[in-house]
Amino acid sequence: MGYKVLVADDEYIIRRGIISFLKQYGDFELAAEAEDGEMALELAKSISPDVYFVDINMPFLNGLQFIKQLKETNPKAVVVIITGYDRFDYAREALKLGVFEYLLKPLMEGPFDEMMKRVRERLQKEESEDKYLDWAKSMLAQNRTYLASNFLQKALEGHYTREEIRERAQYLNLLLPEPFTVTVVSLEYLKTEDVKSTWNEDLLFFVAENIANEMFLGLENPCSCQDRHGNLVVVSKAAAQERAEGQVAAYCNMLETHLPVRSTVMQVNGDDYGTLAETYETAVSRLKELETGSSVIKDVKLYIEDNYSREDFSFQDAAGHVNLSVPHLSRMFRKEMGVTFIDYLTSVRIRKAIELLHNNELKIYEIAEMTGYANQHYFSNVFKKNLGVSPAEYRRFIKNDSQPSAMQ
Repeated sequence: MGYKVLVADDEYIIRRGIISFLKQYGDFELAAEAEDGEMALELAKSISPDVYFVDINMPFLNGLQFIKQLKETNPKAVVVIITGYDRFDYAREALKLGVFEYLLKPLMEGPFDEMMKRVRERLQKEESEDKYLDWAKSMLAQNRTYLASNFLQKALEGHYTREEIRERAQYLNLLLPEPFTVTVVSLEYLKTEDVKSTWNEDLLFFVAENIANEMFLGLENPCSCQDRHGNLVVVSKAAAQERAEGQVAAYCNMLETHLPVRSTVMQVNGDDYGTLAETYETAVSRLKELETGSSVIKDVKLYIEDNYSREDFSFQDAAGHVNLSVPHLSRMFRKEMGVTFIDYLTSVRIRKAIELLHNNELKIYEIAEMTGYANQHYFSNVFKKNLGVSPAEYRRFIKNDSQPSAMQ
């Protein structure tokens, strides 16, 4: 497809001459011709030529007036002035208006050909620049997620001022509301075999991030990234505490239902983006405190599993195992587990006793001893208090392949 050309001159013979010259160039085609400036301007608006051959001295709208109005709507227009006046003031005004070439009548084939070569080079250069710009825009669109994530990482680490954050966010078309909430999500992978086969860490993070951005849409336009600790960080509009807690609970439930992970979440609010890095660091610090507590309690639960059969096993033993005072561990255990240490230990012992009762070779007193109770009578009382039936009754129900009504 050739370049479109408009020829505007009030002299018919000049128009014919230019059109005749143009026939030598296969990549240029005459799109329209006009005998005055007003007609030329209407044609320019309707067909958008690439090149304009314009006489300065035209009726109704002279060449300079035409060029001035043309450049307002098409600043890249390639305009060649054709005139019989060799006057410096015309040339100067034409240059101010961004005219590409200035040729004198009568037109000669040699100078015209040289001029056309320069016009072609100019158009090809613009095409190349336009293609590069289109490519750059395409690449920006394709990589926007990466660029936004990279920007957010640096912003969280304090690399930008408030104004720089706003400027870059606007460039990336990110909506950063104020006040805002920083949500930091730590993912602990529970099934190593799944991570190594069906899943991998990058895929798990990708899914967790997409679920977050979808579920937190109710908190308006979240943007997210992975921080240097491997945590998922989501920045969204601050919401009422009850609503935000509901979103987090639903999110964690969704993650732990569909992914082999356990999630720990911390949220902290900020007022303006000048405090973004500080707000994020506060969230990370609180998350670490929460995870430390979870790690301790996890260790205590494993220690209980290994020692529940000891009659003398006590909370003091567990506290000593994790190097914490009894009061401190007691508060931590009850806060995270929702029950006291004794209640939890009892539930473990009863669960183990139920498993052992399926073995008809074991006596009740043997099961009592194996679950940390030296006294069979005391064991039976504790069992009945928790299940509504004694160990002997529970065993009879097992033999009869039925369930006790108290357990239904």
